[in-house]
Amino acid sequence: MTSPRDDDDDREKPSWREIDKLRDGSRHARQEPKSREPKRKQEKKRQEALRQAEALFSGKRGLPEYRAALQALENVHGTAKFTAAARKFLAEYGLPEEWGVLIMLLDFPEVEVVQEILARLAALAPGRSRVEQQGLKGKLRVISLSAGSPEVKKTAQELLGRI
Repeated sequence: MTSPRDDDDDREKPSWREIDKLRDGSRHARQEPKSREPKRKQEKKRQEALRQAEALFSGKRGLPEYRAALQALENVHGTAKFTAAARKFLAEYGLPEEWGVLIMLLDFPEVEVVQEILARLAALAPGRSRVEQQGLKGKLRVISLSAGSPEVKKTAQELLGRI
């Protein structure tokens, strides 16, 4: 008479080593650390796609030439070449969106442009940090005391009162 146990002996049984290898915590199977490279590559591709999409929607401002023009403008700030560089930048790209560049362009001599910059800064100020707002307040105080145009002085004082 055959028992159910005898039938089990006929089939091929895995060794204990094979059983351990099948388990996640095998002592005999060499554990390779999981590589994060695929995730890094995926994240890098995602970031590049986001940059390309931003560049597509931002028009000229997404181009490397825009960054180079910003850098050139920053390099000549405070020199005699600033007005010409700023005029060229504004003609090519219009008013920038960057907070620091807007603050820097407050030194531009044309009243209409400075008025537009002040209006844009007034719109952006509530969303900026306290430090950035304090920096703007300091710049507005200087403008309200030293600007050559009475319109710019008045606008700077009004904006100073609102911030």
